Amino acid sequence: MDEARVEAVRTLGELIRDDGAAFWSSREARMTVSSPRGEILFQLVLSSAGAPALTDDQRREDPDACRRALWEMREIAAAAALQDSPMTDQEALHTLAAIAAWVQTEAPADGAACGTVIDLLVDLTAGIDIDALDDAQAMTRFRQIEKSLVV
Repeated sequence: MDEARVEAVRTLGELIRDDGAAFWSSREARMTVSSPRGEILFQLVLSSAGAPALTDDQRREDPDACRRALWEMREIAAAAALQDSPMTDQEALHTLAAIAAWVQTEAPADGAACGTVIDLLVDLTAGIDIDALDDAQAMTRFRQIEKSLVV
């Protein structure tokens, strides 16, 4: 069952990644997973809700956003580094790069330490086609990022 759940999430993610415009026009994606005998095991439902854009002042109201994002990134890196992790190095790189880019543009840089790490992560992933990296290149890049998160 755990493998089915992981594969369902991965597949749904790939479908949304490949056809994201359709998801945003419908605001919902739904996947039903069945057993070989046709029994429904579970259903994934992903929906989105619009939110008003925040002004720079509103974004800067949460002084802990950068530190929280950094903590989340450390958790993702730790999970991806586990030997039996279902997350590939490429998936981890994509996720870490997206969070770092968000922090850099949306969250307040709450001091040199957090801002420096985020800037380094953005630099380590900028201009790189993560999907084009082979396993060794992805692992090398992931390890560089993982080390920077320990700072």
